[in-house]
Amino acid sequence: MSFKNIACCRLCGSKKIKNFVDFGKISLGNNLQTKYPNALKANKYSLSVNNCLICNHFQLSISVSPKILYKTNYTYLTGISNSFKDHFASYVLWIEKNTKLNPLKSAILDIGSNDGTCLSFFKRRGFRVLGVDPAKLPSQIANKKNIKTINNFFSSNVTNSIIKTYGQFDLITSHNVLAHIDDIHNTFKNAFKSLKLGGFFCFEIGYFLKVVQKNLFDTIYHEHLDYHHANPLSKFLKKIGFSIINISTNSIQGGSLRILCKKEIKPYLSTQASNFLKNEKKTVLYDKKYLKLWQNKIQSNMIKFGQLFKSYSKKDYIKIGYGSPTKIVLLTKLANLKGNDIEYIIEDNKLKIGRFLPMTGIKISNFTNEKFNKPLVVCVFAWNFFEEIVSNIKNKIPPDSVILCPLPKIKIYKI
Repeated sequence: MSFKNIACCRLCGSKKIKNFVDFGKISLGNNLQTKYPNALKANKYSLSVNNCLICNHFQLSISVSPKILYKTNYTYLTGISNSFKDHFASYVLWIEKNTKLNPLKSAILDIGSNDGTCLSFFKRRGFRVLGVDPAKLPSQIANKKNIKTINNFFSSNVTNSIIKTYGQFDLITSHNVLAHIDDIHNTFKNAFKSLKLGGFFCFEIGYFLKVVQKNLFDTIYHEHLDYHHANPLSKFLKKIGFSIINISTNSIQGGSLRILCKKEIKPYLSTQASNFLKNEKKTVLYDKKYLKLWQNKIQSNMIKFGQLFKSYSKKDYIKIGYGSPTKIVLLTKLANLKGNDIEYIIEDNKLKIGRFLPMTGIKISNFTNEKFNKPLVVCVFAWNFFEEIVSNIKNKIPPDSVILCPLPKIKIYKI
């Protein structure tokens, strides 16, 4: 089967779940096609989020086969963005400060290591590093950079093989990956098994509180099976056997949650983590009235944005996009932007150039050597890097051009 229904909570196992939002059927955001007709005919799957009435976890109603999502046509690369590189550089220093690990004596495993960008910063500090990732193209790039990467899923068999070959690790890390994993229970158990006693597990995931507060609906897509916040996740981690040392947030990817755990004989919850959990329960994630109105609010905002973008047709602008992240498919659907509304999309990731977006068939192109005889209206679909993108292109496009940011709030940057 290409997908399966999820009938119970993926964290606590409860069957008491109800629908939160439903966006109908939509194509996979990373399923970029090499031919225009294939893009228009790309398979569509239900995109609906359910909420657990027992632990308050949020999750998709279906799980698309991981082989379809990652093994065949996955082109996302971490190392494209300077913002990510800066984030990982500071993350490594944070890890050293909060774990007291000695780089020259410590081994690190990165789950979902992509092109090895994060591990490269650990390697520079002297850590021994190993990555595991199911996506073929990013894994090849990492290995070419001498970041040893196992091109596979982090399954029990792969875990046992890793431990047999490399031993247990002092630190396991992961960034914006764990919400993607179909077998979440086994993944966390495999992480626990792969750590030395006293070893650390630190991971970052999209923080669903920020998604709801800032209306960042486009981070909801088929690769993201779970929409995490700290309370249900902490209960889940404690059942696995982890101590929870620190819970914090950062601004990467529109807002992320960072959790530092430790493998110990007697697991515990730190005072800092306990206070974080108490404060989280006072937020909109526990406000039923707010949650009930959320989908109507975001759809209304996107209709307004779509109308704004299309209004530039009357002013004789060339309409293009910048960035083709996974989130683009849902965003264009809610904004009612179709293939004839956008001439093409500029992309920095060379693996995506020359391909076509599923559903709309919009072509993805390169920015180099472009000559424009009219002003542009540029929709930055990779809005979480808006400032970086504006800085890169503002001196390369004609006067009187306009750069639009759709989220978290509509921004208009005039050249």
